[in-house]
Amino acid sequence: MNIPYKKMGDTIVLFLPYQMKKFIRNFFEKLRIKHNCNYIKQNRKKVLQRVKKIVNSRPLKVIFYIYDNTKWKCQSLYELMEQDKHFNPLIVVTKNCAPQSNFNYQNLFEINKTYNFFKNKKMNVELAYDIKNDKFIPLKEFNPDIIFYQHPFYVETSQGPVVCSEFALTYYVPYFIATSEGENEYYLRFHQYIETHYVLNDFIKKTFSQKMPNKGKNLKAVGHPQLDYFYLKKFQEKNNEEYIIYAPHWTIDNNNLLKWGTFAWNGEFILEYAKQHPEKKWIFKPHPCFRENLKRIYSTNFAEKYFKEWEGIGQICETGDYLDLFIQSKVLITDCGSFLTEYFMTGKPVIHLCSERAIEYNASVKKIISTYYRVWNQSDLAKTLDEVVVKNKDYLEEKRIIALKELQLKDNYAAKNILNDIKSELRINE
Repeated sequence: MNIPYKKMGDTIVLFLPYQMKKFIRNFFEKLRIKHNCNYIKQNRKKVLQRVKKIVNSRPLKVIFYIYDNTKWKCQSLYELMEQDKHFNPLIVVTKNCAPQSNFNYQNLFEINKTYNFFKNKKMNVELAYDIKNDKFIPLKEFNPDIIFYQHPFYVETSQGPVVCSEFALTYYVPYFIATSEGENEYYLRFHQYIETHYVLNDFIKKTFSQKMPNKGKNLKAVGHPQLDYFYLKKFQEKNNEEYIIYAPHWTIDNNNLLKWGTFAWNGEFILEYAKQHPEKKWIFKPHPCFRENLKRIYSTNFAEKYFKEWEGIGQICETGDYLDLFIQSKVLITDCGSFLTEYFMTGKPVIHLCSERAIEYNASVKKIISTYYRVWNQSDLAKTLDEVVVKNKDYLEEKRIIALKELQLKDNYAAKNILNDIKSELRINE
């Protein structure tokens, strides 16, 4: 039975003093979450029993819920499932349910762009959004046995883990690699509703478990499929491109939890530096939300002019296929989060643009950034660019090699670990 806890809470606070409103709303929100968690738990027993019965008689239908191709990080898992007789993977492309007033809002062009991204890769893909009638298609209509999520934000109800727990097992692989200890990585309602949440390593599992309401019962440490690219060596070892990549994060104002963005003190400086060094090959790789946030905080004219100037200098990369560019580069200049770990796998130097207001990194990332060239102002940035980019000096290289071994990131096949975990749970016979 659906109990309208939020509506009940909102109705009651109308008759209460201002000081009590937050307390009452939180009280009813906790009731709502508890109710949904119990509902999911009951459903899981039934679905698990059903899936175990059919798993050896037909392939399980696995759908990957996606609304942004730039955040697609499960290619290795999709490919491994495609090769396995027990699974039939499918990408379902939808849109997020962010309101039009939110800079995360998606239009129909973006839905088609993501759909075509997978279609062009010749992957199995269908739309989970009815473009003609402008409405969401419930995931139940795809008859899935398993659903993989990568986005924890703006998931429409009929496509979310609570409703989908009625007919499918739900799994979560974040589109990012855990970088901080911020609550957005483990404390959302979504994190409590998902049945299995895969994380990078045991350290992150332990850290999250200590703070999660469910004590991390749904967490499993397996690595991250994004890093399988390096394990599988899906690239040519030798290349002559040697790009310099500038990758700014979207958090360029104070209205967010992470506050990693440093564009205010270096965005235009780096652009001018690139203009002064046309002999170098430049790639501008902004975060997917960067362009819209730049428009909102500065202006549309400023943002479009900024991107146009980068077009005149080098390439602009706004897709999810960027790891080849990492391999073909010589250095990364960034204040992004996941890139700090992803680029670490290349063994190459990073000029880390640091923010004094940023949320604290977790211990794993702290070890990684200790091997990077960290800069806090334009003066340090200018000196570091001259040393690393122009003079090709890299005195931290040996330190990175040692840290890569200590963190045990390089020789871990996450997709295989995930598949083995699912097979073990479902008792799949080879």
